[in-house]
Amino acid sequence: MRIIITTGLSGKDVGGPAQYGSGLKNAFQELGHEVKLISYGRTEKLLPIGARHIFFFFRILPRIFWANYVLTLDTFSTGVPSVWGAKILGKKSIVRVGGDFLWSAYINKTSKPITLPEFYKKLPGLNLKERITLFFTRTLTRQADFLAFNTKWQKKIWESYYEIKNCGVVRNLIPEKKEAAVPPIKNFLWAGRMIPEKNLESLRKSGVRLQDKYPDFRLDIVTGESHEKIFERIKNAYAVVSVAFSDICPNFILEGISFGKPFVMTRETGLNEIYPKGGIFFNPLKVNELERAMEAVLNYRVYHKVVEELRKNEVSHSWKDIAEEYLDIWKRI
Repeated sequence: MRIIITTGLSGKDVGGPAQYGSGLKNAFQELGHEVKLISYGRTEKLLPIGARHIFFFFRILPRIFWANYVLTLDTFSTGVPSVWGAKILGKKSIVRVGGDFLWSAYINKTSKPITLPEFYKKLPGLNLKERITLFFTRTLTRQADFLAFNTKWQKKIWESYYEIKNCGVVRNLIPEKKEAAVPPIKNFLWAGRMIPEKNLESLRKSGVRLQDKYPDFRLDIVTGESHEKIFERIKNAYAVVSVAFSDICPNFILEGISFGKPFVMTRETGLNEIYPKGGIFFNPLKVNELERAMEAVLNYRVYHKVVEELRKNEVSHSWKDIAEEYLDIWKRI
């Protein structure tokens, strides 16, 4: 079987989505399939919206002609041209829905504190670029053969707003458990892009207040580092944190869990479908809830309780598992 995977990020980029393409490519190849992984190049990243979609469409069209099946790892940047190409050439397409491009673009433009569910309950006023994004997202949901969400939480949100003909859940990679010691300093680690949707101002405010109360507390905010460096930081962290207004199923937190690190996590997430225990969920719109959640994890008894909850959770989901689920979907659609 010949498979093409398209993604807006390459393995050189930082973050879970950047690792997803190469991880799946290797898994498909180990199962005996031919795979081509195509990511955005320098040209696409320089072109404006629309022009980069057209450029990428013509770039991938010969590869789609070669392939039996198409898997695209986002809903807009590569998703739209990939689904166009698959539709024209009669190839079965799966779109992995790992985030929400429209909500993210809106909140990062306006800096308004709005969660993903609230955004779709009453769609706010959108500018021209956002309306174009909405139009093409709607087109994609109608034309794609299958939408693969990584949580039931986001699947339900999208089904309430978009016209979706065929969809299901394919969970993110759940890394294998690894050994790591409890560090002498109680350092809470946040890593990612410093953009408004991440709600970092609340995290900083909570960090300042906790530092005044607990001398052994430290907040580490990291951006722009390689995946390998972040991985090492996670290994040596006391706990991992996500304070975004919504965070669907963050790979950063999953990697922290693989080292047995408790999490402090926004409640606007689908992570609790996999890990209902092992950390503390809080309302991202209330700074005092975040502070109380972090303060609770500083407590010795609470900390060891959530560590034990993580240890007892035996859930697993490998690259091979994910690849086999996609193969099964292609057989059914």
